[in-house]
Amino acid sequence: MDWAELNPDLLCQIAKKVYDISDFVRLRAVCKQWRSAVHPSNLPSQLPYFIQCIRNNNSSFEFQFRPLYSDKTYNLTVQIFSELEQFTYLYGSFSGFVLLLCWKPQITGLLLNPLTGFQALLPIGNEDIFMPIYFGPSCSQGPSLDENGIDLVWLVANFEPRNGTEVQKLILWRYTDKKWRKITEMHYGHDESVVSYSSGRIYFFSYKTRFFRVVDATNGNTVSLLPEVSSGPFDYIVEACGDLIGVRLFVVPQGLDDPELDHQYELYQLKDSGTNPCWAKVNDIGDRMLFHDYQCYWHCLRASDIEGCMGNCIYSKNAIIDNSVSCYSVATQSTTQLHLFHDYNKSTWFLPSLC
Repeated sequence: MDWAELNPDLLCQIAKKVYDISDFVRLRAVCKQWRSAVHPSNLPSQLPYFIQCIRNNNSSFEFQFRPLYSDKTYNLTVQIFSELEQFTYLYGSFSGFVLLLCWKPQITGLLLNPLTGFQALLPIGNEDIFMPIYFGPSCSQGPSLDENGIDLVWLVANFEPRNGTEVQKLILWRYTDKKWRKITEMHYGHDESVVSYSSGRIYFFSYKTRFFRVVDATNGNTVSLLPEVSSGPFDYIVEACGDLIGVRLFVVPQGLDDPELDHQYELYQLKDSGTNPCWAKVNDIGDRMLFHDYQCYWHCLRASDIEGCMGNCIYSKNAIIDNSVSCYSVATQSTTQLHLFHDYNKSTWFLPSLC
């Protein structure tokens, strides 16, 4: 049998069962016919890898990728064609992209896809404080760099020496046609805090009104108000496969006789009846898997889309306790350590993509 003549439709069906991106790349590398039949967009849903930068110098960074449920590691050296020689923080990720930020001698940053080599310097000005709130596809229907672009939302704080105050604002940038465009810039007061960004909406919490203010990121207009829960404001608001989930995070002792710390979550789902929205505490998130890296970045996948995965869990990068990657069961409220990492600031979840 000539494997190069294998039916293209059958090849696509086989590719849908290849859940490891490295095996998917090998499949497409067999011959020209297989490469033509299996497009990169045929890559099935992938579990995030845990990515660490293990070495960087003036012209290249070496990244180590580790699958969630495997001891295998993959190392990849990426040539950097920019002014970013060193970086302090690794933020991520969506569809193969990560953010690299450098704080000294001045704030600089890079949007990078280590698998394809795509690079774009971030449009950072002379801010005193810079903190990314979100970066990802500008359209909630799915990432498409060519058609929809990439959104970057960041928090900026500049100190005004004339009156001794700090000016806080959020800026939304969009990357399309190989350049960044500023979409909107909005100021907010010290009586509010930014909770999260999701699907074009920014969620503020007001300490005066005790409400969450939902703002359209493209124009700065308030579109709705959501009540808080009696136990206090959320640490995060997460879009989880169509639902809004409010998250409160706790660090607690594992037991009376055990001094080691553990983390637990309280989860609330928004019940929106139109006129009277409210938050309902939940102890089950179904087959959803939430991924959290303690830098405001959350991802949600369905376990049913990926063979052999367990839902109703929160996977987190945990530096507060023991520098581990761990799995928190929502049902049992218990944590299982998966593996350790070395540098909290230069590690994150990585969602692989070849597009």
